Amino acid sequence: MRKFIMIPVILLLLFGVGGYLYCQRFLKPPDKQVVQKNEAFYVTGNVLLKRHGEVGWSGLDCDTSLGDGDIIATSKNSSIEIKFGNDMKNIISAREDTSVELDAITEFGNKKITLKNGAIFADLEALDSGSKFEVRTPTAVCGVLGTGFEAVANRGSTVVKVYDGLVHVKSAGMRGLISRLVIVRQGNQVVIRKHRAPEQPIPLAEIDMQKWHKWKGDIAEHMFRTFYIYMDEDSFENHYTPSGWLGDYDAIRRITWDINPHSGKDCLRFRYTGRTPQGAGWVGVYWQNPVNNWGDVKGGFNLNGAKRLRFWARGENGDERIVRFGIGGISGQYPDSCKIEIGPIVLTMEWKEYSIDLTGKDLSYVSGGFYWMTDRISNPDGVIIYLDDIAYE
Repeated sequence: MRKFIMIPVILLLLFGVGGYLYCQRFLKPPDKQVVQKNEAFYVTGNVLLKRHGEVGWSGLDCDTSLGDGDIIATSKNSSIEIKFGNDMKNIISAREDTSVELDAITEFGNKKITLKNGAIFADLEALDSGSKFEVRTPTAVCGVLGTGFEAVANRGSTVVKVYDGLVHVKSAGMRGLISRLVIVRQGNQVVIRKHRAPEQPIPLAEIDMQKWHKWKGDIAEHMFRTFYIYMDEDSFENHYTPSGWLGDYDAIRRITWDINPHSGKDCLRFRYTGRTPQGAGWVGVYWQNPVNNWGDVKGGFNLNGAKRLRFWARGENGDERIVRFGIGGISGQYPDSCKIEIGPIVLTMEWKEYSIDLTGKDLSYVSGGFYWMTDRISNPDGVIIYLDDIAYE
């Protein structure tokens, strides 16, 4: 008898343990997804932030990280731009007099914001695979699968303007009921009024397209941060390597110099002896990426947004003549998108700042980040020059 009693008990235990393990494996709430980075990369004017769960407002500055449920409010002549999601390549911009809640932007998958009033631009280049971006307003629900658009909202209506891709739009009706879906394609806009179905899409005005392209151009400038070629010898912020020696390259000597740098721990010291071992009569040094890249492999940086290349230089005795300083100009299979030079320049014994104007230049691909060149005619006895704090700004 005891044997027959034990059998169902054992079976119950097995089912119980199996059920528990099944629930743990399949039915428990999923672990929270890895939080994706986001930050405000451009802020102008008076922009306020109310953190999720908090009562008070505080000022919002550049490089601030944001969280789900945070609310942003901009005032007159103010705006903010936020990058988020996969590699932070998605961008939304809250224009002036706008209130927007970031319902869900930090985790992998679908993203959602609520535009309470005002206007936003959105450029969504890298949504997570299979996900969508949803914008809710007082009168509409917009589903975006990766596109560029603008939404303008108030209590009574919403205008959605599609500049790239397409947007699915529904109207939020009485008591939150949702009306029929309207697809708004690139180059069109739609109006959604309170408690009414979306109107028929109509073409965008030319002024809207101009405004969109201007904002897209501004993004590169707003996102750009100081990009160092040389800060200190061991700085992790350095980019490029002075590996491209030209002309009479055997007449060039380079060392790191820790006496009287412009800033930091050290600077670069170059000596040109004035000899002509290669018979060229001139020398030059290129900063390249990767090392010794003359356009044979991909290595260019996109530096669009930079307004100038700034560097500090001095000579050992003064009166050192540098024929040219410049950027770009590497050709080959993967050529630079620009070549910009200044010179000739006569150095002094004291540190002096120089800059190369990059306004309006195509900096989309630069593998030759910086160079200098001089010759024997200008410096028959050679020169010693020092360089420091070389950076795109």
